[in-house]
Amino acid sequence: MWSCPKCGEKHEDSLERCWNCRTDRPTVASVDSPPATTGPTIDDLVFVGLNGYALALDRKSGKIVWSNSEMRSGYVTLLLDGDRLIVSTNGYIYCLNPLNGSILWHNPLTGYGMGAPTSLTSVRGQSEAVFVQQAAAEERSRSSSG
Repeated sequence: MWSCPKCGEKHEDSLERCWNCRTDRPTVASVDSPPATTGPTIDDLVFVGLNGYALALDRKSGKIVWSNSEMRSGYVTLLLDGDRLIVSTNGYIYCLNPLNGSILWHNPLTGYGMGAPTSLTSVRGQSEAVFVQQAAAEERSRSSSG
């Protein structure tokens, strides 16, 4: 007897197709062994950006799991978007593997300039909340500069 990790549905041991639910992350399993992992999952980590570093901390202990200093300096803004950690700093965008901090790609965004740190927002579909957040940020910027 085994149960689906996502929905908890119980299944008898058999070779018939019985996996009818989805998980939020990859799952490794076989008939004769339990699911296995090789390291932390995204749910085990907290991501922090500061002084040119992107770091992952263990959610329970606070210990550093990995650190990436490729950003070198400046304010670092982070966005976890599914299985990608997007990092913005000094006019550059980096895409990191959130489980180990390795750089998957980067883009210098040539011609777009450098400036103050900005907020990154993941949008899937349409939401009025995103536009409200953007408008509020623009209003704060205007009031602090004038």
